[in-house]
Amino acid sequence: MDEPAGVGKIRDGAIFLEEPELGGHYGLAVRFDRVLFEKQTPYQELVVAEAGPLGRVLVLDGNIQATEFDETGYHEMLAHVPLLTHPDPRRVLVVGGGDGGTLREVLRHDCVSRADLCEIDVEVIEASRRFLPRLSRGLDDPRVSIHAADATAFVRENPGAWDVILVDSSDPVGPAVGIFGEAFHRDLREALRPGGLASVQAESCFVFEDLVRRIAAPLAELFPVFAYYQALVPTYTSGVIGFGFCSLGPDPLAADPDPQRVRALGDLDYYTPALHRAAFALPRRFLRLLPEAAARRQENLILPAPPSAAGPSGPGPRAAGPCPRGGSCTPGP
Repeated sequence: MDEPAGVGKIRDGAIFLEEPELGGHYGLAVRFDRVLFEKQTPYQELVVAEAGPLGRVLVLDGNIQATEFDETGYHEMLAHVPLLTHPDPRRVLVVGGGDGGTLREVLRHDCVSRADLCEIDVEVIEASRRFLPRLSRGLDDPRVSIHAADATAFVRENPGAWDVILVDSSDPVGPAVGIFGEAFHRDLREALRPGGLASVQAESCFVFEDLVRRIAAPLAELFPVFAYYQALVPTYTSGVIGFGFCSLGPDPLAADPDPQRVRALGDLDYYTPALHRAAFALPRRFLRLLPEAAARRQENLILPAPPSAAGPSGPGPRAAGPCPRGGSCTPGP
């Protein structure tokens, strides 16, 4: 077997090792065939390389961010679970996500009239345009506004601006550190319009137990609806990645996604309506990392959803209806 190039080192034809987790005992190894682009930006080391069946791979500061092989699991679940939960998502913010993958999925929703992308490192956007067209194809959509800014300040300075906010951040090092703090999460709540919701990248419960606890506890205090869900992404350490779902009202477990809206998204690779609910079903060891109320609720997903505010005799929760561009996603009477 070939000798690895070393932890965090990327060379043509060599085996790349991510920085090991779990006290240095567990990590990911990938053989890169060819380095396509490499640059030290003002914020981080940026590399795009090719890796056989994994296709093109984006690496930031020695950590794999996206591969063409499995990026849809991450981007589709980060975007479609919250967007299909909201009855009428017109204004959407993507925090980070300079590769464009999350934005691509947001733009599948015709009812989205404006999508803001806040990415501090414009070099990531430019590299994605050049080398990752499958991910970046939505960056030039007329509904998109790109903001090269610190997301912590950008969110704080725009209260009540968005229906849905998607936090597509890298790990909590370098430029992403502030995005994992409680102050940012408070500003996130204030930046939502009434009935708004957010989904935040919340790491792997296998590898980052303490971090998941630190993310989940304040979010559950700040938002009336909080839950944790996950997706399978083999090229992330442990093969799973989690998301914190935070809402001022809409509940992802109260109603199934509207079939017409799902069909209107076109040919997806990962998301299904069944996964929309199943992604919240967690192993018991993961539930132990969540606040008690959230863990208890997610442990019993097989039970019927609670009655709506109208009471036991009133109508139950309804999924949002079809949303042609410019029209309403909210079902009529």
